[in-house]
Amino acid sequence: MTLKEFIRSRVQLFFFLVTLILFTSAVMGGFFTPEKELRYYHLFSPLIISGVCVLITCITYFTKEPTPRQYIARHIAEILIIEMSVPRIITPPETVKNSVSFYITLGVTICVIYVLAALMIWWQKYRQSQKR
Repeated sequence: MTLKEFIRSRVQLFFFLVTLILFTSAVMGGFFTPEKELRYYHLFSPLIISGVCVLITCITYFTKEPTPRQYIARHIAEILIIEMSVPRIITPPETVKNSVSFYITLGVTICVIYVLAALMIWWQKYRQSQKR
């Protein structure tokens, strides 16, 4: 994969993540704090979280084709770094009585979003390989 293709895939991933994070924020906010109002500055948080996650995924850039072990190891490192960094950015609202359930839900949500993003990247690569 060339650097240009990689950057293009990261930009697509960024916008895909923004969409998924906005959706899950709405669902989690409606579940944990339905009475709270959303302020305009809250709309920047999906952009920040997506930006952090896309920067983390840059460790998977390969100039040469990786071995299966390298590929798996880098993706495991990627999900672990994302799982550790995103909860540091997001804090549970004051009205949440049980922050443990909030962080468990957040962790599961991060894993689901990661898998969906990985499937999107795979699908994009698959489509490109079919065109060639």
